[in-house]
Amino acid sequence: MSFLLPALSLALLMGAFAAGLLGYEWLQARDRAHSKGEAKRRLGAVEGAGQGRMPKGLAAFLGRLPFGPRSKRRERERRALSFERDLPALLEVVALGMQAGMGFEQAFALYTERFETPLARCCQESLRVWQRGLKGRDEGMRELAERVGTPSFQHFCSSVLRALRFGAPMTQLLLDLAQEARKEYRAKRQELVAKAPVKMLLPTGVLVLPAMLLLVMGPIVLDLMRKMG
Repeated sequence: MSFLLPALSLALLMGAFAAGLLGYEWLQARDRAHSKGEAKRRLGAVEGAGQGRMPKGLAAFLGRLPFGPRSKRRERERRALSFERDLPALLEVVALGMQAGMGFEQAFALYTERFETPLARCCQESLRVWQRGLKGRDEGMRELAERVGTPSFQHFCSSVLRALRFGAPMTQLLLDLAQEARKEYRAKRQELVAKAPVKMLLPTGVLVLPAMLLLVMGPIVLDLMRKMG
């Protein structure tokens, strides 16, 4: 009889933990569900390779692996978010360099030399390409915008190319773009923070509620068992 309560407590905690994990995974699957077109394309690729229909459990397990499609998508999202975080610094450094009398390429190179971020490395690679004459500056900027892939960086590249083509002043333009990019990044971070409590609501409730019930009802159940015994 003395071992019954610890065994019951352990079973409740394990069940609550498993239910919480399942609930959290269900929320993630619902929020990050692929479109029907992508699902059909992947299913067709699997059937075309002669592997047949993949079980849902196996597909979900493979999607959580470090090399799975879900992991790759998360990595792309983190990379895009880091680009948006570093873009205001790029714009401000280029603007300050041009205020000091530098040309656009010199100010752009100043950022790539002084910063060691993923965005700075991408910009440095493209800068070296068009400085060596392998590609034109306009073509290099367009390819860089496609490689980074964020709307704010694409807007920056198109604005710079337009200003360079028509000889328009760029300092105030870059500062305005930096302020706008910083606001967009702050809004996205606030959106992610606002989604976190909603995603953790079900796992937290499933994990905390059984433990609280066990703490409250445990002594009462133990007392009743002693009286009945």
